[in-house]
Amino acid sequence: MNPTLVHWLLWLPGCIAFASLLSQLVAPSGWRRYAALGLSLVALGAPWLAPTGTVLRAAVALYLLWTCAKVLDMVRDPKPRSAYFRWLWMLVLHDLRRDGYAAGGPRRELRVGLFATALGALGVTLLCLHVALFVAEPLAPLARGLLRQAAGLLACYFGVEGALRGFELVYRALGSRPPVLHDHPLLSRSLAEFWGRRWNRVVGHWLFSTFYRPFARAGRAAAGVAAAFVGSALLHFYFTWAAIGLSWALVMASFFLLQVPLMLLEQKLGQARWPSPWRRAWTLACLGLTAPLFVEPTLLTLAGGFR
Repeated sequence: MNPTLVHWLLWLPGCIAFASLLSQLVAPSGWRRYAALGLSLVALGAPWLAPTGTVLRAAVALYLLWTCAKVLDMVRDPKPRSAYFRWLWMLVLHDLRRDGYAAGGPRRELRVGLFATALGALGVTLLCLHVALFVAEPLAPLARGLLRQAAGLLACYFGVEGALRGFELVYRALGSRPPVLHDHPLLSRSLAEFWGRRWNRVVGHWLFSTFYRPFARAGRAAAGVAAAFVGSALLHFYFTWAAIGLSWALVMASFFLLQVPLMLLEQKLGQARWPSPWRRAWTLACLGLTAPLFVEPTLLTLAGGFR
C-alpha cells in the first residue's frame, strides 16, 4: 500500500478519535474542563510528529486547532449538554448551538442546488490549481507570477466556497440544519462586510464570539476588530508553520494583520457613503493586492500533495 495513504489512514482517524474522546471528557465545570483543554493544547504539537508532507501536516494541524477551539467553546458553554450532543458538536464544522438541530432534532433534507454548486466550485478549484501549479510553471517570470497568483486566488476562493457548500450539503442530508456558512463574498461592498458577514462564517462567528464580543461589550469595538484579526492571524500562522515552516507562516499571518489598517482606512475615507460600484471596487482591490500573502503559502502547501 502507498505509504502516503497509510499515513492519512492513520493520522486522520486518530485525530477524529482523539476529538471524540475530548468531547466526552470536557464539561463546563470541574477538573474535567481543565483536563480536556490541557490535552487539546498539548495535542497542537502533534503535526510536527506527522510524516513530512505539507498537505497532511496542514490537515492534521487544522483539525487539531479546530478541536481545541471546540473544547474551549464547550468549557465556556453554561448549559449542561448530553454526551451525544457534545460528540456531534465536536464532529460538525459549525457551532451546533446555532443549528436548528439543537432545538428541533434531526430533519434530513437533500438540496440538489447545494450539490451542484459545491461540485461546480470544487471543479473550478481543481482547474485553477492545475493552472497555478503546472500551466504557469514554464512561462517567463512575470507571466508566471501573474498567472500563478490569479489562478491561485481563484482556487482559494472557490475552494472555500465548494468545501463549505459541501459540508452544508452533508450536514443537511444527515439531519443537521446549519446556519449560513458562506454568503456570496463577491457581493461585499466593504472589507467590514466581507469579513464580518460573508466570508467563512464558521471561523468568522468563532472569532466574533471569542475575540470581538468581549471588547465590544466593554465599549472598545475597534480593539475587538483588531483582536479578531490577530486571532485569525495566529490560527493561520499555526497550521502554515506546521506545513511549510516559520517564514511562510509569518507571510500568511501578515495578510490578516494588514486587514486591520485597511479597515481603519476604510472608515476614515467614509467608504460607506461611496456609490456601490466604487465600494465593491475598493473591496476587491484591497483583497486582491494583499492576496499574494495568503495565496502563495497556500499554493506551496498544496503543491506538496503533488510530489
